[in-house]
Order: sequence, then structure tokens, then C-alpha cells
Amino acid sequence: MLRVEPPFILGFSFVLGGLGAVLATYKRRHEVERRRVQFVFAHLFFLMALGFGTAQVRTALVYTPLLNKALGPVDVIGTVERVEPQGIGQGSRIILRDLDVERLELEQTPRKVRLKLRKDEGVLSGQRIKVLAKLNPPSAPVSPGAFDFQRYAFFKGLGAVGFIYNQPEILKEASGLSHFWAKTRERLSQRVERQLKGRQGAVANALMTGQRGSIAKQDIQAMRDAGLAHLLAISGMHVGMIVGVLFFFSRLFMAAIPNMALYYPIKKYAAVFALVGAILYTLIVGATIPTQRALMMSGLVLIAIMLDRTAISMRLVALAAFVVLLFSPESLVSVSFQMSFAAVVALVCFYERISPYWTKLYSHAGFMRRAMLYLIGVILTTVVAGFATGFFAMYHFQTFALYGTIANIIAVPIMAFIVMPALLFSYLLMPIGLEEVSLDIAGYGISWILASAHWVANMDGAVSRFVAFPFLPFVIIVICLWFMCLWRGALSQIALGIALLTSISLFFVKQPTIQISSDFKLVSIRDDDGHIVVSSGRQDRYTADNWLRRNGQKTREKQTFPKEGAFREGLPFRCDIFGCRGELEGVKIAYSKSLKSLQDDCRWADLVLSENPVKKRECKAGKVIDRFDIWRDGSHAIWLNNGSISVKTDQQTRGKRPWNKRELR
Repeated sequence: MLRVEPPFILGFSFVLGGLGAVLATYKRRHEVERRRVQFVFAHLFFLMALGFGTAQVRTALVYTPLLNKALGPVDVIGTVERVEPQGIGQGSRIILRDLDVERLELEQTPRKVRLKLRKDEGVLSGQRIKVLAKLNPPSAPVSPGAFDFQRYAFFKGLGAVGFIYNQPEILKEASGLSHFWAKTRERLSQRVERQLKGRQGAVANALMTGQRGSIAKQDIQAMRDAGLAHLLAISGMHVGMIVGVLFFFSRLFMAAIPNMALYYPIKKYAAVFALVGAILYTLIVGATIPTQRALMMSGLVLIAIMLDRTAISMRLVALAAFVVLLFSPESLVSVSFQMSFAAVVALVCFYERISPYWTKLYSHAGFMRRAMLYLIGVILTTVVAGFATGFFAMYHFQTFALYGTIANIIAVPIMAFIVMPALLFSYLLMPIGLEEVSLDIAGYGISWILASAHWVANMDGAVSRFVAFPFLPFVIIVICLWFMCLWRGALSQIALGIALLTSISLFFVKQPTIQISSDFKLVSIRDDDGHIVVSSGRQDRYTADNWLRRNGQKTREKQTFPKEGAFREGLPFRCDIFGCRGELEGVKIAYSKSLKSLQDDCRWADLVLSENPVKKRECKAGKVIDRFDIWRDGSHAIWLNNGSISVKTDQQTRGKRPWNKRELR
């Protein structure tokens, strides 16, 4: 990734150069094979230049001032853009836009802020409200190469996050379309919760309105551990199921009318009906970015049906990805985009390979055989998509649901054939008050899915945990897998070999021995057994949990420095009120909390970690990292190896980009 923001003229020049290359080779592309190759490479260069230029334009369009220090309590006035319930008794999060923030000039005011409400205050999208809030800058990565929340917030237009002290004061009631859809979701939630109580109602509400806040934490964790979390996040699968059910039943209904079936293109009519239903479903569940992406993909398939084109092909997948990245190039590094398109590409590739054999099985099959083949198809789809997305889960979350295939084989058919059709009929029956039966059917299906999730999640070794691995091997493996899907023969085999060799290299990735958080509130040391010990169990729990996860550990395995005395066996360190000292990999380490011990630490240690500023010319230690280093360069990762010290900082990884301003303290 680029470490500096390139000048705008550079991207513009690349796009013009690429376009010129395409035009220069266009007329002669059929003359000889060499000209055709030139034309193809000119296109590739143009598309890469277009991506580069689009990213620059997008960065300029979404630019928002970022808070560089904590602010508050201050009065904040804004319009509610979105309300995100966080769970029963846990309040909600709201996103405010069109802001007026006390003590901030207009040019310093972010486009949007995200605030936490301690309890459900009944706030609706579209309302203009006034709150007393504490605002903080978006947090930096917990370690070099970790998830960059600052970049995520920047492209969402969020310049600050925080929480609210008081009950929001409503200055103006909501109106317009945002209010209409917010009220619609509220009414749907009430109708669902009136019929389905407890866990079933919470999941049904999430699938019908997109509001997942009322789902119990233990159910969410079980779904994650069983590899079923994708069933709760409204995305391509849910939109696809809605499209499939609407397409099937609308076509079935029109086929039952003889004159219509004989003289009209009912398949195209069904595609139009399914597209309208998919758009309405997307609006009802909140039109999040993954849902919009799913709608775009489903819409392209349905438009292809209307135009008598092949509905599902690799070209269509490429077109969908091109459209998404053209308007939202930052999606390329988002986990939702990567996992969605990984699953789709793998499925298209798989079914293109087995299509001849599958067609033969279908050609003379009766009703029962076709039904069985359809069920087998659903199971194969689940297995292929699970393996395709598993590698991305390992990279982003350092986990892999080992028995996820079993859980998906059970849960996905129930979701596809029982839950989603029943919920769709519930939408249709609610206007006449007859949704009770369909909601009950959906409730039974949901209870079976939750039961299967808990059963699989409680199996021994249900979740495999991995240490975080670098970005470069991840990219190499993804490119190789992509080559395997697009080409056959020798190129595919070479790509497979490179992917396997790169995968083996991941087992030799060494994790940092010491980590320091971006505000120096937390320090961790990795012992000889590979386990992390953190300096505090109370300070910055989010960072500590992420360090543990990236080290392949469970968060409940957290161990802390002793307040006084020796560490446990295997970690030769001792602590007192002034800090800690010890030796690892032939390096003497001093973690200094007080200026009183700093001189002694400098004389004794090879590596000094000081929470206070240090005059480095007066410190004789080989390497000193103090508060100013952390403020300037962000989080640090330190590797020790037989007396040598290697340091990597967040600043080295991210460089100077518009979204990674350092926080002032």
C-alpha cells in the first residue's frame, strides 16, 4: 500500500496515458497476434490507471476533518442518519450528519460523528437532535498492519466517535423517505416481536428489518464459532434468496394462466417482479453497503435474464466488481467485499467446471431426482462458499470454523427453504393481518438453526485459531486462487503450486516479542511458549483482546504483569512500582513507568520502554522507545532474536495519508 498520498495530477496523467494506449492499439488489434497482445496490455494498463485515479477522486470526495484530540463534554447538534441498536439493555449507536459542534469552527467540523447512547432513547432516523457528548478521534490500529479503523471511519465520513451524557433533545421531527423507512422498520419489529418471543423473534427481526441489536450475545458467538455468522448479516445470500423465491412463485403463478404462459415472456416478467422485490427488501433492511452490493449483483443477473443473456458467468462477476469499485474503490480492502466476491467467484468457477456432468444428471431426471439434485446443489454451494471464504476469515479474524461445513449443511437449507420464504410471505401478509402462521413457521426454522449452531459450536475444537500473517502472502495466495479459477492447464497448476508454497511459509511467520499500544497505555510481552502477557487487565481492553486474537489466543486467556514480584515460570521478569525488568532472546529489557528508575534502567538495559519522555543522548541503552516515539509513530511491534532488536511502527506501515493523523494529548 502507498505510504504517501500521491499528487492528483499523477492519477490524471495515468488515466489519460492508459486511454491513449487503448486508442492507439484499437484500430490495429486484429492485424497480427502481437497487435492483439498490445491491445490487451493497453486495456490492463488503462484499467489499473482508472482504479488508481478513481481512488484519488474518491478520497477527495469523502474528505472529512478528523478530530486530533478528545473534545468534551460539548453540545452537538445534528441530523440522525442511522440508528443501530446494540442489544437488549445496551442502548444504541447513532450516526449524526449536518453537524454543529460547540468549540469547533466550520472547517474543523467532521461531516459525521458516531455516538453511543447508554439506553434506547427512541431516536429515529431523520430527526434533528441536540446532545451533550464526549468526542474522541477514531482510534489508530492496535499494532502495525492490523485493522485500520481510521481509514474505515474516513471513508464513512466519520471524523469522531464518542458517547452521549444526556437524553437527546429533539429539535425537529423526522420527515421524508428516511423517516418513512425508519417508521416502517419500527412497525415491522413490533409485529414480529408480538408474534415471536425471545431468541426466535430477535433473529426474525434481524432478517426482516436489519436490526440485529436484540440478538443475545451467546447466540451471536455460537453462530460465529459454528461458521454461521453470515446468516445474520444481510448480504448476498439473503437478497439472493428473496430474489429466488419471488422469481419462482411469480413465474409459477403466471405459468398457471394458459394465455399468459403461451403468449408472453413470463420469465422476463418474473425477473422484473423479483428485482422490484429485491429493491424493496434492501430499503426495508436499511440499505447497508453489503446489501447494496448484493442488490447490484442480483440486479445484474435479473437484467441479464430480461436481455436473454447468460445469467451467471465470470464476466458478470467481473462487471459487478468493476461497478462496485468504480464508485467505492475503498471496498477492495474491506472484508465484506473480499468474502462476498470470493464466494461468488468460487461458485461460478466450480459450477462452470461441473456443468456438463450436472446437465446430464438433470436431463432425464424425474421430480424426486431433481429435488434431490437441488438439495445436493445447495449443500455443494455451502461447502464451496465456506472454503472460499475461510482463508479470508483466517487473515482478517485469525479464526476458522473447523466444523462450519457441518453447520452450514444443516442451517443453510433450513434458511433457504423454510425461514426466508416464510418471512417473505410474512411481508406480504402483514397488510391484512394474517402473518401469524408464516412467522410461526419461520420461528421453528430459526430455532433449528440456533440449535444446530450451539451444537456445532460446543464441539471440541470447533474453532481453530491462527496467528496473524502479513499482507503480502495473503495477496499472493488470493492472486493464485484467482488464476486457478480463470485458467486451466499448466497455468492453473503453477498457480496452485505457488499458493501451496506460500501457505507453508505462513507457518514460519514470527509474531512480535513486544507490542506497545498507540497511546502507551498497554504493553505486551510474548513468552517462550508463544503466549501474550499484558501490562494491565483493565486498561484498553479492546487492544488487549485484539493482540490476543492476532496471536491465536482466546480473550479469556489474558494474563497480566504482576504488580510486584516475579512473573510466572517461562518469563524471567520482575516488576515493582517503578516498572519491570527482564531478559528475553539475549536482550535486557526495562519497562519504565517512573522517572525515578529511568537512569538505572538506561544503565542496565539494552532496550528501554519508557512511558515518559527520555533525553536519548543521556540514555546509554542500545534502543529507547519513549512516549514521544509512540505519539509520533503510533503502535510499535518489536522482534527480539539472539540479541538483535527489530522494530516496526504503525507510521512505517501506513505512512502519511489523509486519515491517519496523530492524536494530540
